[in-house]
Amino acid sequence: MPKKKKNIEKTKIKISELEQKVQDFKDKNISLLAEFDNYRKRIARERIANEKYEGEKIFKSILPILDDIDRVLSIKEIKEKSVVDGINLIKDKFTSALKDYGVMPYDSLGEIFDPEYHEAIMMKKTKKKKNTIIDEFQKGYMYHDKVLRHAKVIVSE
Repeated sequence: MPKKKKNIEKTKIKISELEQKVQDFKDKNISLLAEFDNYRKRIARERIANEKYEGEKIFKSILPILDDIDRVLSIKEIKEKSVVDGINLIKDKFTSALKDYGVMPYDSLGEIFDPEYHEAIMMKKTKKKKNTIIDEFQKGYMYHDKVLRHAKVIVSE
């Protein structure tokens, strides 16, 4: 009889060990499933972001062209109104096409300096409130909800 009791005790211990192993495998399985689900969600978010911002490089390369057009339009010595009108038409078409893809300029003049949107290239003493943008050297652009290019500004001291 004592031998049977020992065998029963050994069997109970073995069963307990096996139940613990089964529980460990279940926990590991749940953990792996959760990790895989998080991985799948992260990849989906990254794919959506990549699709949303896929034109970023080309749009960044186009912005200097718009800057050049603005510089040409700022020249006061152009006497031909038709030339100025033609350049304005080209600029309007350009900006309209960019807006269709989510690229929008933002105004900075008179705003409070914000390093998220502005890059200060100079500070000047003025009567305006401190850290107010008093001049815009280069326009800033957003691409959907992301800054494509920071505005280069002059800020009051």
